[in-house]
Amino acid sequence: MSTVLETFSRQTIEQLPSYLADQIAAGEVIERPASVVKELLENALDSGATSVEILIEEGGEKSIVVSDNGEGIPKAELLLAVSRHATSKIKTGSDLEAVATLGFRGEALASISSVSRFEIMSRHASDSAAWSVSSEGEGIWSALKPAAGKQGTRVRVADLFFNTPARKKFLRAARTEFMHIDQLVKRMMLSRSDVSFKLVHNQKMVRHVQAVTGSSPEHSSVTKRLAQLMGQPFMQQSLHISYEAQDIALHGWVGLPTFNRSQTDMQYLFVNGRIVRDRLLSYAVKQAYSDVLYGGRHPAYVLFIEMPHELVDVNVHPAKYEVRFANGRWVYDFLRRSVRDSVAKPVASESGSGLPLEGGNISQGLSLNQKAGQRLSPSEFQATMAFQHPVEHKAFNPSLQQMLDQRHAAEGQSNPLISEVMGQYTVNASAPDTHSSDIPRLGFAKAQLHGVYILAENQKGLVLVDMHAAHERVVYERFKKQWEGERLISQPLLVPIAVALDCAQVAVWQLNESGFRKLGFEIEPLGPEQLKVTAVPALLVKSDIVGLINDMIADLSVAGQTQQVEELINEILSTMACHGAVRANRQLSLSEMNALLREMEVTERSDQCNHGRPTWIQFSMAQLDSLFMRGQ
Repeated sequence: MSTVLETFSRQTIEQLPSYLADQIAAGEVIERPASVVKELLENALDSGATSVEILIEEGGEKSIVVSDNGEGIPKAELLLAVSRHATSKIKTGSDLEAVATLGFRGEALASISSVSRFEIMSRHASDSAAWSVSSEGEGIWSALKPAAGKQGTRVRVADLFFNTPARKKFLRAARTEFMHIDQLVKRMMLSRSDVSFKLVHNQKMVRHVQAVTGSSPEHSSVTKRLAQLMGQPFMQQSLHISYEAQDIALHGWVGLPTFNRSQTDMQYLFVNGRIVRDRLLSYAVKQAYSDVLYGGRHPAYVLFIEMPHELVDVNVHPAKYEVRFANGRWVYDFLRRSVRDSVAKPVASESGSGLPLEGGNISQGLSLNQKAGQRLSPSEFQATMAFQHPVEHKAFNPSLQQMLDQRHAAEGQSNPLISEVMGQYTVNASAPDTHSSDIPRLGFAKAQLHGVYILAENQKGLVLVDMHAAHERVVYERFKKQWEGERLISQPLLVPIAVALDCAQVAVWQLNESGFRKLGFEIEPLGPEQLKVTAVPALLVKSDIVGLINDMIADLSVAGQTQQVEELINEILSTMACHGAVRANRQLSLSEMNALLREMEVTERSDQCNHGRPTWIQFSMAQLDSLFMRGQ
């Protein structure tokens, strides 16, 4: 300590040179070449450009050139445009409260020019020629020079970080840096379908998309451009969704649960056209898939949220990747419920003529255009099917206690309550006319293969069903509905459980104490950093209560909501359903197989089992013909 004090000498406070201040500011905004491209693209789009070209050399370290056909910058404003805190996008404090443009701070060009050899050329409609100005990274600008150019702006950034070696040594290989640029440009392409983009790296065309003329998701140019960016498999296995509620609208595409990823590399979220990486919104979508994705898999989606600009604050992150909502909890709940309802649609509610992939699930161009909360009930779907009418499910309504008793039954035993449903339908076992327009989506059963798969015929061709996986989902969804009516059952603990927390966690519990009580928990403080649990939901008596309380509080801290109890109970119900579903090698009659198909058509999430695997796949006649080389 004495050595530190002896060597310390006070430094005087001085005003930093402007170029050094710009370099420090650039450290917050310009992390890598992709950051430069982002700022320049945002300026191009804000200028009204309909065509943008990006030329990259050596991953952006050597050269970045962005050209657009936007409004351009007048000659009189060009030098002002490259100075700090100069912008045309906001004028007053009230403008900052409702930012409608991608950029607004007026510091991007000054920051970029301070760490590179920078040149900007622009031509405004009011000027007879283009004008350019350049800098060598010292804050000293050249005089305005006339140049030959069309209306719009062209910015060239060369030798990035040439004057800041400490920053340059942290750059990755050129291939890695370009990968970040490519992903950034792809996001921009997704966010603005009305703009043409061209991306070139080392004189090689990498991406080129044309602006689309139609705005409807069914428009061929829209789907073609999306398929070009996301890939044909995503388009074939995704749903288009559109929801509105009060002042917020959601639209885009969500991948089917069976189209999942090992990474989050196909997740794109935009708020008012702005690229965001918001933890709250990402968590909302993750929760929407929580009952259909397992084993660390991740969903794929392209989602657009539109809302009044005054309800979202974009000035909370240096790179503008994060946003803050006036009512974040409501936005979270709206997004989660909308996506959850979309991926939970019963098979019978899906429409459209999909082109299924071999070995994959179906659905291409499925559209769920509806207001939030508008859904037909299973009974309403059933009533529309003229080919059969189920009798009342009197015997398939076990009480919660019966369900708990079934959980302890031997795994190999059949469940009479579940088996009985197979006899509740009267289906004509004779071969129906599968060319009729009113046949069910999953068709009619034809045979059973090795006691494992059901072979059915529909209008498109062959349907192959994993009968155990399908029945497991049907039973699981019924168990969940039963639990919803009895979820308030709370069981006192013989020995209270003490949960050690910190002060912040206890404060979160205090704010949400009533919510814990509604879920069946009885909790009281045992000290400033400890809680005492005296009662829990009946199904969770044998669970890790301490870990559950900690997870619930963590969720409440992040999103203001928690689904930990629901998820844990669903795990238990899923296990019960797995044990109760029909087993492999059990022979079913045609009536029983058709009964299962009809159940699947009116059951939510029946496209995949409780473990995230597909329950059925569609083979078209064209696919079957190709196997035998018919017509070739």
